[in-house]
Amino acid sequence: MSSSYPPPPGGQDPYGQQQQPPPPYGTPPPPPPPAYGYGQQPYGYGGYQQQPETESQAVVALVLAIASFAVCPVIPAVVALVLANNADASIQASGGRKTGESLTKAARIISWINIGLCVGVLVFVILIAVLAAASSS
Repeated sequence: MSSSYPPPPGGQDPYGQQQQPPPPYGTPPPPPPPAYGYGQQPYGYGGYQQQPETESQAVVALVLAIASFAVCPVIPAVVALVLANNADASIQASGGRKTGESLTKAARIISWINIGLCVGVLVFVILIAVLAAASSS
């Protein structure tokens, strides 16, 4: 079935797309698109990979470290330090299945800042008390 019209000018079809020349004889067809959907991996490619979970002790340590500024400053900060150490040990032992190193680091930093501020305030209060006692006598 042949058309009686001449080919369009410039080698373009009526829709403005460039026509592709046919592949040479004996060229294998292109491979079909993958059968799996968007974001999925084909079977046999790495298997099921579980996402790492966050260590819950790391989250609790960070919450306690932050809460130590508002409630009884030293005790929650010390508990946060202990929990951060336990969480780090658990994360290291998990072999990559658990994350949260940055949370434990933040909990340690906040706890030590809080403990340092409490010690500084305590030293300041003692110094003021000693100076007040020395000046009154």
